[in-house]
Amino acid sequence: MSVDEHREQGVFHVSIDGQEYRVPQYCPHRAGRLAHGEINRQRRTIACPLHYSVFSLETGEQLSGPPCGRLAVEKCAVQRQDG
Repeated sequence: MSVDEHREQGVFHVSIDGQEYRVPQYCPHRAGRLAHGEINRQRRTIACPLHYSVFSLETGEQLSGPPCGRLAVEKCAVQRQDG
């Protein structure tokens, strides 16, 4: 069995100020587990915990780190906030 067969599939969700983002489980660089990465709520970015690649949650664009391309982030419908 290969390592890929043991990897979790799918996405996880990040919610910032009512906006929800669907984020892949793994970084495209070396498959760092993004759910363990650092989220900067003000800049709306996520950083991979392995090599610190930083991605925009808004666009998926890679902002820094080893070159690996875009992150397949999806914006979900905005959640209404009562109050």
